Amino acid sequence: MRGGVVSMDYSEIAELSEAAARFGDGAEDAVSDVLHSEAGAAIYERINPLIHPSGRRFKGHTASAARADWPRYDTDEALAVTVGAKARWRYLYFPDDGSATARHAGNQRFFERGAEQAAPEIARRCVDRLLGKWNEE
Repeated sequence: MRGGVVSMDYSEIAELSEAAARFGDGAEDAVSDVLHSEAGAAIYERINPLIHPSGRRFKGHTASAARADWPRYDTDEALAVTVGAKARWRYLYFPDDGSATARHAGNQRFFERGAEQAAPEIARRCVDRLLGKWNEE
């Protein structure tokens, strides 16, 4: 799902939108800072429990992905974070599919479900950052 976008109900981010409008200049930088420093880990924490261990063992891959440190975060875009798998774990069909194993039917949508679960918390962190910066000024 590289480059995919997580959809949210506007009511979940209405407070963030209002806080950004009140904050004005610098709101984008504050929100990007939260996304780049905190959002990836928050999304990973929601995705990882959704990954079911396959029980398979591969040379050099003794741990299940669910027990491994697989995430890689790309933060090279403003107002965005991309969560992906480190090179060592790219052979897997996660974080989005879960197919190609005897125990998984595929279309598990690990990433999408995890990111949607994390979105309200990330929006709350962004609002907190904006309000904290606003109070500093």
